Amino acid sequence: MSGTSDDDRAGLYVLGALNAEEMRAVQLAAARDPELAAEIAVWERRLAPLTALVEPQEPPPSLWIQLEARLMRISGAPDRVAEVYQVPHQRAKPRRRGTPSPALAWWRNAAYGAMAVAAVLAVALVYKAPAPRSKLAMLLPARPGEGGWLLTVKPNGEIVADAQGALSRGLDQDYELWAGEDGSDRPVPLGLLSVTGQSVIKTSALPTRRNYLLLVSLEKKGGSVSGIPTGPVVFSSSEVPP
Repeated sequence: MSGTSDDDRAGLYVLGALNAEEMRAVQLAAARDPELAAEIAVWERRLAPLTALVEPQEPPPSLWIQLEARLMRISGAPDRVAEVYQVPHQRAKPRRRGTPSPALAWWRNAAYGAMAVAAVLAVALVYKAPAPRSKLAMLLPARPGEGGWLLTVKPNGEIVADAQGALSRGLDQDYELWAGEDGSDRPVPLGLLSVTGQSVIKTSALPTRRNYLLLVSLEKKGGSVSGIPTGPVVFSSSEVPP
């Protein structure tokens, strides 16, 4: 596992996807390394909820009879086998020396299958999907020489607007931010923007299916009360992907 990060090692360890030597190595390393031990604890908490996704299943009674029969067959106690399980009479075929019994081969194949499933789960769970990224947009003025806003649109819908350059408005006016979806003539109101410093707007109204434009209109104090821009649109951005 050379080159494997502590987080990956901890995940593989908790999944049981390492061989015996690697498992022992991680145990010894965790005893000396508090950070690795903490990563293991995090993975145990992370994977524990997965057990709730599987509904408990009651095995059929015949399964236990068949398992006992197979185990007894391996141990060579045919009398006991006959008591618990009626094995269909078949003529025994000679087996070459060194060839495992059918029962032993079945268990071995089942173990290999379980290891393959564990390996697939390890890859699926250790791999981390890239986190959604914030998007940047610049609100540019309709008339050159004025300022604008640099917008950061976060994955949770929060918009951070940093005022840039010279921005002015009347004492009885406010700048209001809108989102106009591509193909729609009715923008959605998002909130008011400050002409200095930073504004933070929390909204769930951003379009999620098509590209959209961010627009700023100059409204009366407090913003538009009609749900659509009533003043001139004086700033706009390029298209923003959903």
